[in-house]
Amino acid sequence: MNIFERIVLKLRTVYRKTPVCFRWIFLPLKAVFRYLSIFRLDLWTIEGEEVSSKQHLDISYAGSEKNKNYLAKLAFGDSYKEKYLGKIWLWVFFKVIKEKRHNSSLMVAEVSTVLSVLFSKNNCFFIPCWVSGEIDIATAINSLTTRESLKSDLRRIRKNKLCFELTNELSQLNYFYYNMYLPYITKAHGNEAIVMDYDFIANRFKGCDLMLVKKDKEYIAGVLIISTKTKARLWYLGVKDGNSNYIKDGALGALYYFSIFHLKGKGFKRLGSGLTRPFLKDGVLQYKKKWGLRIHSGFSSSFLVKQLSETTGTRGFFLNNPFIYSEKNKLNSAIFLESAKPICKSDFEKLYNDYYLEGISKLFIYRYGEGDCGIREDFISDFHEKLAIHCVKDLF
Repeated sequence: MNIFERIVLKLRTVYRKTPVCFRWIFLPLKAVFRYLSIFRLDLWTIEGEEVSSKQHLDISYAGSEKNKNYLAKLAFGDSYKEKYLGKIWLWVFFKVIKEKRHNSSLMVAEVSTVLSVLFSKNNCFFIPCWVSGEIDIATAINSLTTRESLKSDLRRIRKNKLCFELTNELSQLNYFYYNMYLPYITKAHGNEAIVMDYDFIANRFKGCDLMLVKKDKEYIAGVLIISTKTKARLWYLGVKDGNSNYIKDGALGALYYFSIFHLKGKGFKRLGSGLTRPFLKDGVLQYKKKWGLRIHSGFSSSFLVKQLSETTGTRGFFLNNPFIYSEKNKLNSAIFLESAKPICKSDFEKLYNDYYLEGISKLFIYRYGEGDCGIREDFISDFHEKLAIHCVKDLF
């Protein structure tokens, strides 16, 4: 036990012995310790076969368990080994990494985004744990006739004669929470799921509308829409029993479709789409993108990701997981490509269409291998100066 831990233990003992009416004198200390707690993280080592390259990868991870599970799933799929090493101070973690006490090739630390300025020159990325965005309602409605994936959703809604009801009844919230939200989020996200307590949602239900999607006479999905006079946001959604057949019937598309037209009728111009993971292949992010998602901010905490050594496993991780990252108060996207062969204009068009999101400052392409990593000037104007290309060797 170090000096700080002994001090904390002593203060807790004093606090418990202090009469309740006098405990207010500890409030400043509690605020200080709450602030310091963001620098004390759980530490794991995670290893396994990187899912795309099928090569070994070792990760040193410091942060929360849920986010660790998410990163591990990205890197290894469902098969990996992990070892919990206890609590560690952030600066000690960096010291351990620097001294190479763990034979890891990739470092990930969950840190406050405000610290990004301290690491701007450390050849690392600050990837927000979550990003938030909004959907322009007029654009989304126009896309229903031009975007094939949305037209497909609309056909399923009509084929299955889906409709909706709005309610503010607490009994219906109870039904939604236990029969839709809870089973859907736990089935969809497993040990990565961040589940909100019923009481937390119920206490805020007064400012919400609960939209329930019906097929025939059965409620098959629902979403909580929270709104003020000027803003509306999709809060929590669910599918009955987490049943994938209802999703195939168009339940999720119906939640967005009916919410958008409902809010348009109430005079709203934009719809907040809630929090989404920042990795560009993420299914939820891609689904929101087809409705016209515009990213506008990152979360208060980020994954600080740094390559410690170049291995086939680390290369595979970066190649397989394009992401949004923050730099100098801007959000950019990063894509890694395997070869340094020339990229034609049609390649740029596909990359741009697949991975560029409205609200992103610039899409950076990092290429492995030797050779010219420049970009033709005529390409720059074609993509509105939203693309840039660099060599990975210049990054790491």
